[in-house]
Amino acid sequence: MRKGIIYLFIIILFGAGGFVLGRFFYGQAPQKESLPVLGRAPDYTLINQLGQPVSSRSFHGKVQIVSFLFAYCRGYCPLIAHNFIMLEQVLKTAGIADQVQLIAFNVDPENTGPAQMKAFQKQYGWVPNNLHWEYLTGSPEDIRRIVTDGYHVYFTKVADADEDRQAESGVAEQDLIPEPVVNNPLADAAGADYDIVHNDMLVIVDTKGNIRKIFQDAERIPDDQLLDVISTLLPAESRGIAN
Repeated sequence: MRKGIIYLFIIILFGAGGFVLGRFFYGQAPQKESLPVLGRAPDYTLINQLGQPVSSRSFHGKVQIVSFLFAYCRGYCPLIAHNFIMLEQVLKTAGIADQVQLIAFNVDPENTGPAQMKAFQKQYGWVPNNLHWEYLTGSPEDIRRIVTDGYHVYFTKVADADEDRQAESGVAEQDLIPEPVVNNPLADAAGADYDIVHNDMLVIVDTKGNIRKIFQDAERIPDDQLLDVISTLLPAESRGIAN
């Protein structure tokens, strides 16, 4: 028993000594570990919600918060839109809104375009003329290249009837958290009878166009967690929030 106490004392002593030496040699407590580079974000020229051409090069120098949305969605996509609106207010308060770009790629380019994307933003509270959020679309080939080949995000069109049959057969029982059902007047007006099944991801791209972080549950990421990642990726002299 006494040996165990002695060993514990030695471990604590060396641990404390290492911390003190670290502060002595480096002048501060150990810094947060930097995020690894996971890959390169794809290059593109697409069309935004206003019908304007947008190049990926225009986002260099900003931290990009990238999502993948379906304008007729009645599940997670409206929640992500709401979170974008809340995050924009947080970024403004932190003084870094102009250094962060919110981006959504349209995963239904065959059936929806700028008109539907703009209406989707408006019905969930975003002013489409505010280009801090660029909702982007293009040809089905371009979107597939960018979303699936570039960001490795899966998406496919599924008829509502097929989804209902899968649910009835018990396929959906493997989901521990059922997808919420959110009102979408745009989908109702269009008579949309299909869904775009896709990975519910949020991808963080740094100021040089490198993918640095992937969140698997885009609608559940707390603002303070996103702010922490954004702070890590912004140049030190331009950070408006504390490390």
